[in-house]
Amino acid sequence: MAAHIVGMLAGLMLFADPAWAETLGDLLRARGVTPPRSLTHLDRSLQSYQVLDDERDLLVVYTLGEPESARLHAARFTRAARAWTAAPIDWRVPPGGGGRTALEVEWCRSGLAVDRFPDGFLIRAHINPSAECTIVLGPDLAVRGVLAGWPVATLADGRIVYQRNQVHFASFHPVALALFDPRQPADLVLYPRKPYRAARTAQVARMRVAYSPTWCNAHNHPCDPEVFDEHVNGDVVTDARGDTLAFVMAWDNTTGWSDAERWGRLEAFRELRAALARWDGQGAPPAELYRSLAAGLARVRNMKAEAHVAAALAEEPALGGLVGPALSSRPAAGEDERSWLVALDARWADADTWKRLGGAVAVPEEFTEVVYVYRGLRRPDTLEYRELLRSDFEARFGPGAPRRALERDVVRRIFRAGSD
Repeated sequence: MAAHIVGMLAGLMLFADPAWAETLGDLLRARGVTPPRSLTHLDRSLQSYQVLDDERDLLVVYTLGEPESARLHAARFTRAARAWTAAPIDWRVPPGGGGRTALEVEWCRSGLAVDRFPDGFLIRAHINPSAECTIVLGPDLAVRGVLAGWPVATLADGRIVYQRNQVHFASFHPVALALFDPRQPADLVLYPRKPYRAARTAQVARMRVAYSPTWCNAHNHPCDPEVFDEHVNGDVVTDARGDTLAFVMAWDNTTGWSDAERWGRLEAFRELRAALARWDGQGAPPAELYRSLAAGLARVRNMKAEAHVAAALAEEPALGGLVGPALSSRPAAGEDERSWLVALDARWADADTWKRLGGAVAVPEEFTEVVYVYRGLRRPDTLEYRELLRSDFEARFGPGAPRRALERDVVRRIFRAGSD
């Protein structure tokens, strides 16, 4: 999820906790702008600040020292009109913590970033690697909403698709996407959206089997089959009209795997499986196989997962007898991976050894990728969606998801009666 930084931050300059006592007036004058004396806080030292400076605006979002450290402020200079706007960025959290301003101000001050969107500005603050605060400001710097999440797409009319925050230290990380419209009282849930269609229904059934009581107790997992690890793979894209939306969701299929499967097979031999897939199996083993195996074994040592590798190869004692000594040693300085492994055991020079090892460390697909396509976003009461396994999508329409899913002919075919 890291995956979640949106490519909207061009023109952003970020400064925090300056080493000198810079004032708002100093900052503005350094940008070539002379502020009016009536502008508030000109002579106040800034605790932190961030600047959006482009051909249209100079916008500064900043915090002051005590006693106003819990409050954000904004000052905007509109270049064409040569007009100034200044305002505190403040809101009230309703009783019970629900609604459009559910986050307290102090959650929305750390690691700020600022950018514009079609109907104003977005102020983003870091909470943890799985959570952000996004403050939606109008052109007048009034707060339109405070999103417990981060934007993944903006529509031409000012609506925002955002991913809702996750509990970072939870044992699972499901994805939730919603549509924010400043003109509506509540967000529209986009994903996961009920009723489920065929692909997600099948995934829920798989999770119901995978969530054994033993595994769930060991991993402190709630074992709700409708909740599982997933992530958005790539961009969330929309058409120019803001009526159609598409993205690719990746569901983690490793839930329920044993430690031997997860750490002793999947993680330990990632590079090797990729290298074997590129090898035609003819002739002597290529150098890439030796390098890929060495890279995986180095990671196993770093993770101290040698016991999991031994368990994964327990039913292949000959292979375990080859891999075990390699895990227990390292190449000498300047020694290439092939020389090192063959010196340990001459069988590493045999192509059949690598083929047998490839079969022993093969794993099912780590992720199930699904293409989601929505239409009718301009009139949410008519919103409908479809999902297609990525393999099925590419068989029908070719590569290029999710952007290809926005093409008019593709959309028509996807939503044709009976299509799922």
